Amino acid sequence: MAVDTKAWQSMIDSAKNGNLSVKFNDSVSVNAEEFVYIERDCQAMKDEIQALQRIATGISKREVWGLGESSDWIKSAPILVARLRAKAQGAADGNDVHSILQQHYDVIDKIQELHRTIAQKYTEADSAFSSKYNELMASLPQGFQGQK
Repeated sequence: MAVDTKAWQSMIDSAKNGNLSVKFNDSVSVNAEEFVYIERDCQAMKDEIQALQRIATGISKREVWGLGESSDWIKSAPILVARLRAKAQGAADGNDVHSILQQHYDVIDKIQELHRTIAQKYTEADSAFSSKYNELMASLPQGFQGQK
């Protein structure tokens, strides 16, 4: 399943134009910290996905599997190795680890872009938000901050 980039782009464009709106009740407030944490966590997730994609690529390019793939008498070993490689990366139908991780990456990238655009609009309109947001972004700890 591919990411519907048109829907995401529509929301991002609406945010850029100042036309995106969300209804909150009176107990919800806009918080610069949350925008900063979303930025950091989206980047950390994208970095982690890329690391997992590198592992999948390594698996797909692995030469020796130790499953008897180089033996003529084990006919199923080369077939099994080819299937494992394709499941790591390069399946014709896109149903492989690398491609699925790319779909996740694309969604997170769009979420990050949308939140970044909204934060930019807030910084343009609210000096207190802008000050806090810029201060937090300057001192932002990098990487995933949750439990692994």
